[in-house]
Amino acid sequence: MRFNLGFFLREAAKNMRLNALMSITAVTTTAVCVLILGVGLLFSAHVESLIRQVGKDVAITAFFPENAPREQVDEARAKVEGYPEVAEVTYISEAEALNRFKETFSEQPNIYEGMDPGVLPASLEIRLAEPGASDTVAERLRSDGFEGLNYPQQAINRLDQVTGYVVWGLRAATVLFLVASVLLISNAIRISIFARRKEIEVMKLVGASDSFVRTPFVLEGLVQGLVGATLAALLVVWGNAIFVEWVQNQIPFIPISSAAVNTLFVLVLLIAVGVLIGVLGSFLSVRRFLRV
Repeated sequence: MRFNLGFFLREAAKNMRLNALMSITAVTTTAVCVLILGVGLLFSAHVESLIRQVGKDVAITAFFPENAPREQVDEARAKVEGYPEVAEVTYISEAEALNRFKETFSEQPNIYEGMDPGVLPASLEIRLAEPGASDTVAERLRSDGFEGLNYPQQAINRLDQVTGYVVWGLRAATVLFLVASVLLISNAIRISIFARRKEIEVMKLVGASDSFVRTPFVLEGLVQGLVGATLAALLVVWGNAIFVEWVQNQIPFIPISSAAVNTLFVLVLLIAVGVLIGVLGSFLSVRRFLRV
């Protein structure tokens, strides 16, 4: 029998109309599955972007001993500038360190009133070419005689660890809803097959191939997955735009950017996943029936 797309589409539409409740349930479950996947993708992309932005500002502060001679300072600075992981080295004198301290606590002058300029030690502010190398550079600084070091790598590592837990939790939830979507679509297709079992038997008797019998049901699952995924994908993209705008207006000090998410890629990926869910669910159901 020749391929007739119009016939297959009409058959798929009739199946969904006759089993409207199951079709709506399958579409809804697929939409929830794709929505959770989309939220996971957005969360991961924004946190990775945030970590990269924070990483760019990672600086190691290496403190000199009190009253360190200028020759020692110049020698240490030249040596640190030679580290391959270092992008920039800035010398902070005792006076400049005190000025920075006063700027930080400008609204609480009682904290720094009467402080001597030598209270805060001179230091080197070291910015890295690659934030992930902070531990390596810190160990090298210690081996070169710097005892007092300050760098926020532990906080960044902790943020990265917590983010990993959340992302894996979202992935686990997505897998559960993925299985539920496939099973629901498979059940919806199985009900359609059961309702038309006599008609399918006649089609097989007159020589219809397995692919001819299977195609309308696969199209039915494809449409269900496509509708659910498209709704969820559009909601994800819309929600991302609202989230980015809200953060930029309400929490401007957090470096959240719309550029962190490739909207077109996310949209296409989510719709493709939904279509795959629908096709897989219907294909498995029909395949099991054709074996009977």
